[in-house]
Amino acid sequence: MLYQSAEIIHVDPISILTYGNRLLITDGHHRAYQALLTGQDTISAEFDKDGGDEIYHLYAQACEERKIYSVWDLKHHILPQDEYAAKWYNWCDGFNQAATLLLKRKADEADQANR
Repeated sequence: MLYQSAEIIHVDPISILTYGNRLLITDGHHRAYQALLTGQDTISAEFDKDGGDEIYHLYAQACEERKIYSVWDLKHHILPQDEYAAKWYNWCDGFNQAATLLLKRKADEADQANR
């Protein structure tokens, strides 16, 4: 889900992580999409220092299930700003709750297996 802005002047680098043999955008989907729309074929990026690799891998799996493999695949997910904000934050909250439960269960199972 994205909203479209008419301006792109100077943008901060996007944040990325390695996911398999690909790069995963962890922050900056809007900036990357806007850059593509304005004809830019490169954008500054930096590796995400926040960690959380495992949860981002779950995000990547959710994108793959929705057939989102690149920034261009977001073109059918552009929404007005107010609708975007409500839907995005609602989706993130639900996903994060489910992912937290899943990761806790995996950690509990690993803990029991190591006893």
